[in-house]
Amino acid sequence: MHVAAEEIRAGAAVLIDHHARGVWRPNGADRRTAGALFRFLETGRPLGGEQIRAALAAADPAAPVSAGLLALLRGTAGLLDDTDAADGPAGRDAVDHVCLLLDALALARPEGGR
Repeated sequence: MHVAAEEIRAGAAVLIDHHARGVWRPNGADRRTAGALFRFLETGRPLGGEQIRAALAAADPAAPVSAGLLALLRGTAGLLDDTDAADGPAGRDAVDHVCLLLDALALARPEGGR
């Protein structure tokens, strides 16, 4: 499934906005998946489709990643598999937005946490 870089950027921007305004409250699986990808990003290596698919595969099927985040990450994995699209300005911008979302989710306090 190929998703255009502009759609990925827009989807990430919407989730960032909804998370910041409290409209979307990520569940534990969302935070764990984002945390796994965030830890990978901290290594300094570039994010790839393989890392995203591995993080999604490790998610607990009993407590799945929310549909919006799942679709966004799958689309991002597909984008990253297409080196030409991912390396273009729109692709880099889309991936940057996804990384900002991952940072926000990984660093967010759990619901009800202090």
